[in-house]
Amino acid sequence: MIHLSSNTNKLKKKILIAFTILCFINVNAQNTVNTNTDLLGQRNVITTAAPFLLISPDSRAAGMGDMGVATSADANSIHWNASKLAFIEKESGISLSAAPWLRTLVPDIWFYYLAGYKRLDKRSTIAGSLRYFTLGDIQFTDVNGNPNGNYEPKEFA
Repeated sequence: MIHLSSNTNKLKKKILIAFTILCFINVNAQNTVNTNTDLLGQRNVITTAAPFLLISPDSRAAGMGDMGVATSADANSIHWNASKLAFIEKESGISLSAAPWLRTLVPDIWFYYLAGYKRLDKRSTIAGSLRYFTLGDIQFTDVNGNPNGNYEPKEFA
């Protein structure tokens, strides 16, 4: 019995030492990018592709802090958690959202979202969604800062 107890204490010490070492290890999954540096005279350049896909399409989920994954199933479930559509109660549904996004900063940026579903049987549903994002009127410039014209970029998914 005494021998078993000393082995247990040694094992506990080894686990405690390993846990302590793991607590002080610094792990980084991604490199950070400083977006506040100048790039040809411009600041805060967008470094992500298609950031409009992260915009909440429905006001119910957005009002709860983008908590759409944990809500009951509706037509917007295709954005948050498409597996919820298998448990939706109605036969079909459609959702349309239109929002002036960040209108206090730029008045001509708009976000539109259309989603719909149709129940096929008890546990099968077919669904689809469309997103349209207009960035308003933007003046493009060359590397010297000279105007290259005004454009109205649009994103669609």
